[in-house]
Amino acid sequence: MTMATEQDHDKNLKLINSLIGAKAELTFSTGLYKGKYASRLEDVKSAKEDEGPLLGMAHPMFKGALLPVARSLELSLRLEGNACFYQSPAEIVRTVVNVPIPLVWLRLDAPLERVQRRMFVRVPCGIKARAYLLEVNSEYEAAEAERRGAPLPTPPQAWFPLLLNDISLGGVGALIQKEQADMCRLKARYLLQMAVSGTEFFVICDVVTAQKDEAGRLSAGLSYEGLPAFTEKLMGAFIRQQELNGRGS
Repeated sequence: MTMATEQDHDKNLKLINSLIGAKAELTFSTGLYKGKYASRLEDVKSAKEDEGPLLGMAHPMFKGALLPVARSLELSLRLEGNACFYQSPAEIVRTVVNVPIPLVWLRLDAPLERVQRRMFVRVPCGIKARAYLLEVNSEYEAAEAERRGAPLPTPPQAWFPLLLNDISLGGVGALIQKEQADMCRLKARYLLQMAVSGTEFFVICDVVTAQKDEAGRLSAGLSYEGLPAFTEKLMGAFIRQQELNGRGS
């Protein structure tokens, strides 16, 4: 290990230790439980030579139970700092569940990368939009069918309206009326059509959260699969303006 590498390793370890107790988000991009899950950095263990430290994360939950995870499963980790976020790809080394705070131990695949908090700032917007089903998540559909004892009806592939209540550079929060609520399916991929500052564009999204209220309306969280540079620039300018408007009111 070179001196520069040792210094980088020590710097990264010092940063990780300073983040113990920080809120975190674990993102799984594949598998039955694809999505984003809240967590927290609970512990850090020094690693063997030439290996990075192990991060003990609070075990993510799903519907009130521990989320099923497997060793070597790859994910993305995001940790919340004071004025920014830190993120890195990671993989699960092991899980420990027979303790007061169940943990998932991760090894980072790269040093933590600092990301501006603005990337995740969410502002109210009230934008009317449309969505079109591209595909459902077959693994999720099969699991739900087994749990319910009957297959789920496939949503129609047709455009339906939704109202974007809030927006960020990572995704949107949407409200779908009762009449179209069944057209939005958890874990499915959609083509989202919306206009920001008079410019119309399309974004591919995954539905990561979906919850019906007493009136039958559906509140959904949609995460972008990616943003073209032009779209990101336009959306970023809109978000900054909304922030300024909010501070001035």
